[in-house]
Amino acid sequence: MSKQDLAQQFAQALMLEQTRFIKKQLLAEQHNPYIEKFVHHLYISSDQIALKQIIQLESLQEVVQKYAFELNLGAEILEFIGVVSQRIHQLAMNSQTQINALLSDETFELWMYKILELDQLRHYIHDNLQHNPQVEHVSLQLANQILESNTPWLDHLRKLNTHQQGLGSQILSFIQDQQQAIELKLEQQLAHALVKQLANLFLLPNEELADISLHLWEDIKQRTLRETFSQFQPIDFEEFFILVYETWRQLRQTEYLQQVVLDVVAGFYDYFANYSLQELLQSVGLDEEDLHQEAHRFMPYSLQALEQQGLLDGIIQALISPFYASETTHQFIEQYLQEKF
Repeated sequence: MSKQDLAQQFAQALMLEQTRFIKKQLLAEQHNPYIEKFVHHLYISSDQIALKQIIQLESLQEVVQKYAFELNLGAEILEFIGVVSQRIHQLAMNSQTQINALLSDETFELWMYKILELDQLRHYIHDNLQHNPQVEHVSLQLANQILESNTPWLDHLRKLNTHQQGLGSQILSFIQDQQQAIELKLEQQLAHALVKQLANLFLLPNEELADISLHLWEDIKQRTLRETFSQFQPIDFEEFFILVYETWRQLRQTEYLQQVVLDVVAGFYDYFANYSLQELLQSVGLDEEDLHQEAHRFMPYSLQALEQQGLLDGIIQALISPFYASETTHQFIEQYLQEKF
């Protein structure tokens, strides 16, 4: 056997032995040394590497552009969203949990008083309501419905036929015209009053608005999820989630929203660029022990599954085989054997 063939066989034997050794370490059930050492060295080294040293802003923004602006969910995921939304509805329908178990009085009041502090927004809504053509149109329709539903005795007069000739028809036509003019005037005044009263609600003193809100909350917070969700059909709940996704798909294509998202990413990068990776982990409340726990939570199970499927050897060999298949490695082994033997 030539020295070259011997070197190749020796390299193959070393690769198989290293594969066996690595696999044994990875599959160790207690105190897995590979996982523990890897996590430890990763955490220690992360203190020496700043965010800007491993990630460029342009690369980060490209990732955001791909996954936030371009990625579309497949049919299977959309179907899954539908199934999950119906399950959520079903769970809520079987729950006697009250609303105040999810939103405490303290949290509700914090949000309420914060909203009441937005005086400028309330004045904007007040002014917009009184000068918005759409609001005026809706208020007229509402006023018309109110008048018609509360003046049933005038229905007969409204529907009388005045096409016949004669003095009686002329008098009736005149009365109808006057009635319509009066009703139109009433509708306009009622519509104006409705809009004015609605707009004035936003300018009530904070104490009064708080009192109204708290009275409403006293009623709402006692209701159960079952009582609340019974107002919706499962299909309505499913369509709501799908509608949210479709709306997001449209919004994310607008130039303004894309600019906002990318600007937030740039702001994050500018703020944390000089932070080490370890500091970033600590800023979200993670330390080395957390990393160990999560690694041991998922990796052993995943590695056992790969081993059971006969895939682990192939993965390890795919990582280390280029070294043992290298001509340079063979020449090194050949030279080493020649020097020793």
